[in-house]
Amino acid sequence: MTSLKAIILFYLQNLLIFFLVSDITAQQLLEVPLDNNPVIIRHHELHPQDYSRNNQVCPVDTLTIPFFEDFSSDTSFYPNCSKWQDNHVFVNFDMAYNPPSIGVATFEGLASDGKPYNTGASVTLGTPADTLTSQHIDLSGKSASDAIFLSFFYQKQGLSDRPEEQDSFILEFKDTSNTWQRVWEQEGVNALVSSLTLIDFEQQYIAINSADFLYNGFQFRFRNLASVSGNNDHWHLDYILLDEGRANNADTLNSNYGRYADVAFTHRPTTPLKNNYSAMPWRHFKDSSMFADTIVICNFNHNDSTGIATLDRSYRVDQITPNPTSLTIEGIPAIPSYFPSSNDDDCVSHPLINPFNSSFVPVEKTILESTYTILSPSGFQNNPMFFDNDTVVTQTVLDNYFAYDDGTAETRVIAQGLGTKVAVEFTAEVSDTLQGIYFHLPYFTNRDAQLDFINVKVWLDSLTGPEAFSRDLHHLQYSNGFNGFYFVDLVDFAGVKYLIPLQPGQKFYIGWQQSFGPEVPVGFDRSTDASNKTFIGTGTVWDTSSLKGSVMIRPLLWPDSNFTLIPIKNLNNIINELTIYPNPTKDLLNLKLTDYTNSAKYIVLIHNSMGQEIYTAQFKEQLSLNNWQTGLYLLTLYDENGNILSQKKIIKN
Repeated sequence: MTSLKAIILFYLQNLLIFFLVSDITAQQLLEVPLDNNPVIIRHHELHPQDYSRNNQVCPVDTLTIPFFEDFSSDTSFYPNCSKWQDNHVFVNFDMAYNPPSIGVATFEGLASDGKPYNTGASVTLGTPADTLTSQHIDLSGKSASDAIFLSFFYQKQGLSDRPEEQDSFILEFKDTSNTWQRVWEQEGVNALVSSLTLIDFEQQYIAINSADFLYNGFQFRFRNLASVSGNNDHWHLDYILLDEGRANNADTLNSNYGRYADVAFTHRPTTPLKNNYSAMPWRHFKDSSMFADTIVICNFNHNDSTGIATLDRSYRVDQITPNPTSLTIEGIPAIPSYFPSSNDDDCVSHPLINPFNSSFVPVEKTILESTYTILSPSGFQNNPMFFDNDTVVTQTVLDNYFAYDDGTAETRVIAQGLGTKVAVEFTAEVSDTLQGIYFHLPYFTNRDAQLDFINVKVWLDSLTGPEAFSRDLHHLQYSNGFNGFYFVDLVDFAGVKYLIPLQPGQKFYIGWQQSFGPEVPVGFDRSTDASNKTFIGTGTVWDTSSLKGSVMIRPLLWPDSNFTLIPIKNLNNIINELTIYPNPTKDLLNLKLTDYTNSAKYIVLIHNSMGQEIYTAQFKEQLSLNNWQTGLYLLTLYDENGNILSQKKIIKN
């Protein structure tokens, strides 16, 4: 057990660090990696059959070449079992930076259930982590003259955590004696590379020309070495092709980009809503003017011929619930001669040829589905193995909350420095009432939630004006729920509900201030960007965030108290063995325990709202607060082993 002395020293050290940071460091959002993968954890809860390959019905015969995989058709977050034997990696559409096609396999320090392999492992050593093993492939009767090559794209870090030099990405072939032979290896990022640098995908070619590998039953596998204590050290794998009749780099234009008879989407459709909202209250969707005027579409042309065809694509939005209805007529401007990637046409903002359905006005919770489709792929490709990346789909929710994020956290951010404030801007379209705030708080596997507090904040019209709501020293509870979202009701310390009315066109801001205790990480979506709506404040000075992405906090709006919450599951609760009264108080405060057996060994610590310790002593049943300043205080009760028994907020009148 942690000693009381150690706990007191911990708090004093943190307070000193926070004050030093506040004085000498520019206040900012700082990225920190996730502890686990809440998407996989949630999926595993809902679909446990996907977790074990033993429970999947996937009969597989020995495969023949060509073998192609770009992870564009996998929707279960696990690799397709018709091609792969294990499910350690995370198949996703969000964590890579500018992939060669939609979908990648991500390698990190997590097991297939989304949790760390070993929470106690060293964070400085590269340890065997994920493995992706192919099914058996028939290469019998082949020789070196058949020019068989395995090619693939790989990326270090992407939009997530950077692998260090001690971390590795490894390719192995199984020989005729069933022994795995290492044929290629890449180390992590050099420490001299700036942390702000986003690293591109690279392509690698490996010849399979040894008789040791040219047999019926050949396999290849990728592995990574990482810190297996959390969601660390990411590598992304994409666009794998094993085939014959190839030459080393002969089908590449340069060392980074492969050339194949394929044109692919690389990202899911952007939101059809204005202001980059990924979700908004349906009551605020007044008419079709709420739809965006332009959309962004990103493709990758893997061909090597200059301007070989016209790239003709469509964009459509359909209402899929409650009433299936088409809201757009297909059509966006075509690219007359689409050159090989990379070029300026790869990621372009397009105006729509046809307007949205002007009669669409939702009257209840609605889900929209956006679809990108390549209409005439034959100009670029004729092989069915490339067809899966020709269509991409995403959904937009019209419910009772605003959101910029897509619901997936690639990383987390903290408000660096005691007193630092983070605010995200939204605009009401109709009269409404702000009822509360969703915070994305990814569940921690090795963190004491009893130590974490923030000051919850709401501002109206301007960040330089008075706060419309402040709930200081709000105690957090981490959850597995809807990808880790936790709802904070706008209730003060006396239990009084704050209803914050909003007028049409009114800007409002929700956020938090770093308070007493460790800096609290909040989910951060790197694949969407609301940095122009995100502000960092110190005192009365505010700056626009320079960190590209979306802080995952969402305001819930509804005109009355009968609103619906995204369900959450609380995992941590403070042990409540203490009652204090009267509260608020002008002077005397009584402390009542349910059990006084060891109370003589208990210690009481009290901090003010800025996290400064102002009182520490052995437990006693009555305290005098007569000489204290008015305001909010936090009382923490420790037992003889330094364990927290209870925490209570005190209001001094």
